[in-house]
Amino acid sequence: MVVNIKYPILYAIKWERDMLINAKVHNDVKKVTNNVTHPNRSRSYNLCVKADALRFAKMYQESVQTYLQALMFDRNEKQAYFGLASAYKYLKEYKKAINTLLKLVKIDDSNDEYFFELGVCHLLDGQPENAIQYLIKAIMINRENLEAQIQLAIAHELVGEEDLSLMIYNKIIETNPEFLKAYYNKAAMLMGMGNYMEASRTFFQLIKKNPDYYKAYLGIAMSFDKMAKYKDAVRYYKKFLNLKQFSEDAAFARTRINELRTEHFSRENKFTIV
Repeated sequence: MVVNIKYPILYAIKWERDMLINAKVHNDVKKVTNNVTHPNRSRSYNLCVKADALRFAKMYQESVQTYLQALMFDRNEKQAYFGLASAYKYLKEYKKAINTLLKLVKIDDSNDEYFFELGVCHLLDGQPENAIQYLIKAIMINRENLEAQIQLAIAHELVGEEDLSLMIYNKIIETNPEFLKAYYNKAAMLMGMGNYMEASRTFFQLIKKNPDYYKAYLGIAMSFDKMAKYKDAVRYYKKFLNLKQFSEDAAFARTRINELRTEHFSRENKFTIV
C-alpha cells in the first residue's frame, strides 16, 4: 500500500478503518466456521468406506472382513450388505452373495439395483428360473433399467423360452434403438437357434448403428459361413480382421479363411490374409 505523505492524518484514519473492517470480517468468518457442524459418521459407515476402497482395489477377501465388521456395528447398514454381496460375487461365492442380498431387500425393497444383483447372482449360480422373478421386480421398480431387461432375456433363453427372449430384445430395440447390446444379444441367440439369415440381418442393423462394432462383422461372417455363402463369409472375416487383427478371435478368423480357401476355392481365386 502506498502511503499518502501529503495527508498523513487521512491516511492514518483510513488505515485504522481498514484494520477494523478486516478484524470484523475475520471475526464473522470465524463465527460462521465455528457454527458449521460436520456430521459425525458412524463406525459402520467409516468401515464401509474402507471396505469399498478394498473392493475397488480388488482385495475382495479383505473387503469381506471389513464389511462384516461394519455389520457388527449396524445390522441395518445397507451399504455394507450391498458391498459384501458384490465382494462375494467377485469371489464367485454366489450363494453367499444371494443370501446377503436377500437380507438387504428385507431392509429396503424399493431399490431396483438390489433385485438386479439378485437376478444376476442367480444366473451366475446356474439358477435362471429363480433369476427371472428378481429381474422382473427390478424392472417393475425401474422400467429404464435396460441391463435388467437384457439379463431377463438371457434368463428366458436359458430356460428354453426363446420366444420371450426375442420379444424382450425387440421391445428394447424399438424403445431404445441406440442400446446396441440388445442387437448383439438378439443376433447371437438367433445364431444359437440356427436362424442364420435373421441373425445376419440383426448384425447388419448393428453395424449400421455403429460401423466399428467389430464383433458384429465376425457374427456376419459366421452366419454366412453356416449358410454356405463362403465368399461373403471370407469377406466379412477379413472386415473383422481389419478392425481387430490382434483380438482373441483373430486366430480363428484367419484359420477359417485358410480352410475356406483350401476347401472351396481354386488356386487362382486367392484371398489375402490380413
